[in-house]
Amino acid sequence: MDINIVREQTVTRVELAGSIDVEGAEVLKKNLGQLVGEGAREVELDFKGVHFIGSSGIGKLLLFYKNFTAQGGKIRILHLNSDLQALFKAIRLDRLFNIQ
Repeated sequence: MDINIVREQTVTRVELAGSIDVEGAEVLKKNLGQLVGEGAREVELDFKGVHFIGSSGIGKLLLFYKNFTAQGGKIRILHLNSDLQALFKAIRLDRLFNIQ
């Protein structure tokens, strides 16, 4: 999995590509954890290049959500493909995350 972090004035965009499997989930956790520590306020998770996310990746997203929103942060998820949209809806992540 590849991650590219783009910091703009008020928003940090995290561009993801590849599979978020067990190994990718650890990379995701590390990078998202740094954003919490840096004091980011708004994060966009861009899933344009993601074709798979496993349960460990979902778990890391939920951990990030818990830690980031507890500090007043806002998260948006962008460009989910139709399969990932169906998954997020099935496990009700669409109720937690602002998906665009």
